[in-house]
Amino acid sequence: MNIDRQEALNLLAERASLMAKGDAPHLAAQHLPENIDSLTDIAYLSDGMDEHLLDVYRPQKMSNGEALPVFIDFHGGGLYYGSKENNLCRDMILAGKGFVVVNANYRLVPQVEFFDQIRDALAVMTWVRDHIAEYQGDPDQVFITGDSAGATLAMYTLAVNNSKVVRQSWFMQSSGLNVRGFVATSGMFRLEGGVYEPLISYYTTAYFAKPSEIIAIAPYKNDLDRLVVDGNLPPTYLITSAEDVLADNSLELARIMVHRHHDCELRMWPLGQGKVLGHIFNVTQAGNEDNHEALEVIDDIARFARRYL
Repeated sequence: MNIDRQEALNLLAERASLMAKGDAPHLAAQHLPENIDSLTDIAYLSDGMDEHLLDVYRPQKMSNGEALPVFIDFHGGGLYYGSKENNLCRDMILAGKGFVVVNANYRLVPQVEFFDQIRDALAVMTWVRDHIAEYQGDPDQVFITGDSAGATLAMYTLAVNNSKVVRQSWFMQSSGLNVRGFVATSGMFRLEGGVYEPLISYYTTAYFAKPSEIIAIAPYKNDLDRLVVDGNLPPTYLITSAEDVLADNSLELARIMVHRHHDCELRMWPLGQGKVLGHIFNVTQAGNEDNHEALEVIDDIARFARRYL
């Protein structure tokens, strides 16, 4: 499918506007948890950009000298929409389970392209390596999570971080951070093909414009198996649901990881009872009054992480 890049960018701008309107009501009405320290707008790169800010959340009741395991979170939004504020409530609840949570912004398409976003994510990981102990986080017990396209960003960033093969292909450097596990909610793992091929084609036209990067991503763009083999991904927990529009992506990745004998766990939620448990529901419903399914997912994420501490 030949798609004009400006046409693709126009579609992303239209969808970003719709997503913002859809998120506004639940973000305005959400109930944030108590007893969580929220340290906001910390620069992980010193260029003054809002896109290079992160938040740190941690339980208020911590003993002196106690170091907690760490989650780094990358928000979803198709790589062209969203900010750390979209994941604020879910991440604060996760912090209450006994973690220091780093909730990071990154630059968005079309301001930058996908490989630039990976570099931002690696910079977040480097900041965590160098500074998280200052916030009572343990840099030797780090997990990475992402939802939707944030899971895409996290997965490809982990491949760069963990694999010399991928780093050399993409001319990038490891953060030097040892990541113990990866949690993906409703991941948009495919960059080509699949059920939503027409839409994904528009996305990737916007994600990759430089010929060198189009060539570099080509071996992995429609081959999750090769990314799993080359990328040396850590133990992985995949979360999706029967009402998730991208459920096929998680199911395919789980099948590949099991085939390749990677440590992988999948939870597929059934149809909701009285509510839709749709795409990234544990993020969007975390701040609701009736949020017991979202809370159960967050409990599951914490349980998964503790297994690898």
